[in-house]
Amino acid sequence: MKELAVAYSDEKGQEIKLTASDIVEYISTDSSVTEKEVVQFLNMCKYLKLNPFLKEIYLIKYKDSPATFVISYQTLLKRAEENKNFNGYETEVKGEIPNMTATAVVYRKDRSYPVKIAVNYSEAVKTIMDRQTKELRPTNMWKSMPEWMLRKVALARALKEAFPSAIGNAQVSVSEIVDIDSEDKRVQEEIKEGDGQKAIDDMYGVSEEPVLNSFQEEAKDRKLKLYEILKEKKIDTLSRVKEILKSVFPNENWSNIKKDVFEKMDPLKLSKVLEFLAK
Repeated sequence: MKELAVAYSDEKGQEIKLTASDIVEYISTDSSVTEKEVVQFLNMCKYLKLNPFLKEIYLIKYKDSPATFVISYQTLLKRAEENKNFNGYETEVKGEIPNMTATAVVYRKDRSYPVKIAVNYSEAVKTIMDRQTKELRPTNMWKSMPEWMLRKVALARALKEAFPSAIGNAQVSVSEIVDIDSEDKRVQEEIKEGDGQKAIDDMYGVSEEPVLNSFQEEAKDRKLKLYEILKEKKIDTLSRVKEILKSVFPNENWSNIKKDVFEKMDPLKLSKVLEFLAK
């Protein structure tokens, strides 16, 4: 990798110099980060005047998965409060799980109407696979303080919409602790249980999903429906899944499939599996 570098001043005027070696060695959660991803991260740090060594922005990477740039929740809130047009915010949490909702209202002095965002618990909660029951359960922070986490998701989304230039297109972490790297044993355990990038995202508490194109949206909808049917029919072992795939696609080899087999499957194949299970 080329020895790239950027130099800039942060919001307080402190001089910052970042090199590609710094990012690979100290910032990225995995050394497999590509040169293109490093360049993008360096430029984002410079453009937003953020210091990754102060945990203001993170580069989350896992092997062959695309890198994700994550801003800490506190950084987003601080950026909004420092804006001359910031005029406060209000939050409210109502209901009980699973019907709990959180509403955040952010006010700007230069706008006639505030930004109001409502978030449902079911769409925001982060889950992981329980090793014993094989069912999805909330991550520790969502289990121990769901109201607080849901409130922060709603406020983060409202702040991003009210102040879109504050953090660019980076995602926001609503976790209090996000300085976890891929060598952390808890992360490694989660990675063993399923998709590596999802495990990293869960551990970091990322509050917003990346923007999906129509093809990805279609695949996502079909996967959700497929998982519901698998759960309903109690198809919860790889051997059962292999039998189904062999029946649907007899000319393909499914002997080495893993738990994430449906995550990488295109919508057309997912549809065929759904049709088979619906018989």
